[in-house]
Amino acid sequence: MNDAVVRILLIEDEEAIAEGLLRNFKRKGWQGELAVDGEEALARAASDRFDLMVLDVRLPKIDGFEVCRRLRHGGDLTPILMLTARDQPDDMVYGLRLGADDYVSKPFDLAVLLARIEGLLRRGGWAKKSAANGDSPNGIDDGISRTEFGEFWIDFATWHALTLKGVVELSGKEIAVMRLLLNRRGQVVSRRDLLAEVWGLPDHPNTRVVDNVILSLRKAFEHDALKPRHIHNVRGVGYRFEI
Repeated sequence: MNDAVVRILLIEDEEAIAEGLLRNFKRKGWQGELAVDGEEALARAASDRFDLMVLDVRLPKIDGFEVCRRLRHGGDLTPILMLTARDQPDDMVYGLRLGADDYVSKPFDLAVLLARIEGLLRRGGWAKKSAANGDSPNGIDDGISRTEFGEFWIDFATWHALTLKGVVELSGKEIAVMRLLLNRRGQVVSRRDLLAEVWGLPDHPNTRVVDNVILSLRKAFEHDALKPRHIHNVRGVGYRFEI
């Protein structure tokens, strides 16, 4: 991170929660700004730049899932921490699939939430520094910019790929997973390794989010997902990539 003031867009319609978080952001030296519904969030994101967004799932007008989807579809890669309902575990998986970077369940522990924000800000700062230096994302400096496998290719600089549906832009998580698999091609990469290196969640018990991204990648690059040529399942452990 540099010395510039960190700007966080808080997207939350519960007044008491919003006031408390904004007060704690200020104590941390962060500049917090508030949007109270999904429409306002999208408008603010389109007109200004933020270092991070804290996005509640349950919002008026446009819910947090749709806000996240539209941001990522429009190319906005600002780190997003989602606030999900504790009694809805699938919210976490769905949010991460849409492109959120992390999540905290409500009701949350303030110290945990602030620590998660700090972690995302650190990773965001490292990513910006690496991009400025011409390094690879996720700390994997393997020299890969564009790679071909079979009839397909991926350009890690632009996030574009030739898939079964033509040239598309992959999500940040899809790019990160593919880079890690390619960096360790021929080797078994465990789900825990993927959670740790791509999501920054080494001890999280739910690995479904990893499997969901792999499923999406197989739809993009495998003619027959049951008999994959490139992304192989290693039962009970993880995945192995073959050129």
